[in-house]
Amino acid sequence: MTDVIDHRRLLDEIDAEVRRRRASGDLPADFERELDLAFARFAPVHAIGDDFDQVVERAEQSAFVDVLAPTQSAQPLVGHVKRLIRKAIIWEVRYVAQQVSGFSAAITRAVRLLGRRVDALEEVAPPPARLRAAGATAASLDAGRWGPTVVAALEGVSGRVLHAECGDGALVTLLADAGFDAYGVDPVEQAAPAGVEVRTDEALDHLDALPDGALGALVLSGCVERLPVGALARLAVVAAAKVAAGGRVVVLSADPRGWERGRSPVEADLASGRPLRSDTWVHLLGAQQLQATVAAEFAVPDDETLQPVPGADPALAANISRLNELLFPPASYAVVATRR
Repeated sequence: MTDVIDHRRLLDEIDAEVRRRRASGDLPADFERELDLAFARFAPVHAIGDDFDQVVERAEQSAFVDVLAPTQSAQPLVGHVKRLIRKAIIWEVRYVAQQVSGFSAAITRAVRLLGRRVDALEEVAPPPARLRAAGATAASLDAGRWGPTVVAALEGVSGRVLHAECGDGALVTLLADAGFDAYGVDPVEQAAPAGVEVRTDEALDHLDALPDGALGALVLSGCVERLPVGALARLAVVAAAKVAAGGRVVVLSADPRGWERGRSPVEADLASGRPLRSDTWVHLLGAQQLQATVAAEFAVPDDETLQPVPGADPALAANISRLNELLFPPASYAVVATRR
């Protein structure tokens, strides 16, 4: 049986050999440059990979149309005939080539400018993968706290139940134990409990791939706290389309007024978006012909609020209570929407 080739080790050995020959002088100084030029000239575009700058550079190199077709030939007189034909039609070919070259140059320039604008937008709102690499990951969902609320909200629902983003899959496990056909998706690959279906995917990407009406219910968390406003508005539209008639959409989110208290400084600073208020989700889902209400609100723990003063004047106690309402609004909430 043939041994399996270790491609990584093979490439490392090739790199080491190239470095050795380069140091010994076996390879001319411009040899590698010539190889790069030859590859750039003859390799197909798809061989370049996903490097945007290299692809655009190849397009710019190909923008000019050469009107001087080669006339060499191994057959007698054929080269002479080719030169006569080229001389006879070159005026028309040059006219067409000038227009095509001008159009190609304009298009490649426009693509280059669009690439710069996309780079600028990604600096303002970095893609989720870059944020996760920088340490801006979504906090795990407390299934013990949210579980009873979600199970009660999904009472009577039939069909598949999707939780996006599900984190470690704890809530998916709880829903499966409650008798629901539940699965989850999360952008970060992690070990899920045995027997629980968790897929690695972005919430919006996964929903876009589903047919309309494919879900009995959809539970949203995590992504609703970090996506930009435009993506959240589209998420409401897509979520409403993916649940069947009588299905439900459940949004589990932190309240924006207390959102930073439960986040690390890195995550809060690098987040591309902020959570919405519960009334905003009611409005967004209601605009998609869903009947939405705030099903639950979770208050800030008592040990984080202003404590009453024993034996205090009633006016002082009332003022402390009022301050708690202003300074410590609900920490999180659940919005439940039913498709009519």
